Amino acid sequence: MSTSGAPEAQSSPQVRSREATTSRLLDAAAEVFAEVGLGAASVEAVCERAGFTRGAFYSNFGSKDEMFLRLASRFARERTAAVHTRIAESDAEIDVENAEALVAILGGAGDDRFGALLTAEISAHAMRDAQFAATLRVEQEHMVAEVATIVDELAGRGGLRLRLAPLEAARLLLAVWGDASQRAAMEHLDADAMMAMCAAEMGRIVRLIVE
Repeated sequence: MSTSGAPEAQSSPQVRSREATTSRLLDAAAEVFAEVGLGAASVEAVCERAGFTRGAFYSNFGSKDEMFLRLASRFARERTAAVHTRIAESDAEIDVENAEALVAILGGAGDDRFGALLTAEISAHAMRDAQFAATLRVEQEHMVAEVATIVDELAGRGGLRLRLAPLEAARLLLAVWGDASQRAAMEHLDADAMMAMCAAEMGRIVRLIVE
């Protein structure tokens, strides 16, 4: 009798439990970060919020830095997954004169304040820590590649010709969106006003990079 599937079956509940623990810790980290910022978001505060011990934390993350990189990565992947879903579900015409539709697909209608704050504080930390910066760059390049795929998909769907390669267009779009989001956060704009500012900036960039 074959037993090739037994180890996987036995480990599956453990894997699910570990994933659930990691997810709860990241959820708690997001809450604590939003309240007090990166510097004051201690391991102890995150563990207390999640209802776990420090042992549980260090069985999932090597350090606080790793946890916040994972949080940023999860946030970015959730955003790109949502964009892919909006592309699939949208019946809006994609063209350079319909920048609002492009922005709605790329950004959605949510409050991007958390992403702006997280990006700003993680970037500032990377400027002070070379090792952290090297790891962050890997995550950033992955995000650029994901957005380049989305740009290419949108261009193909709308029959658009880009003045830049998708990878370079993705870098520009991310830079502009990040700058607009951070300025909106600094001005303490509400979700609708933040979205309007980002839409205006992105609309101008879309017209520049599309022939």
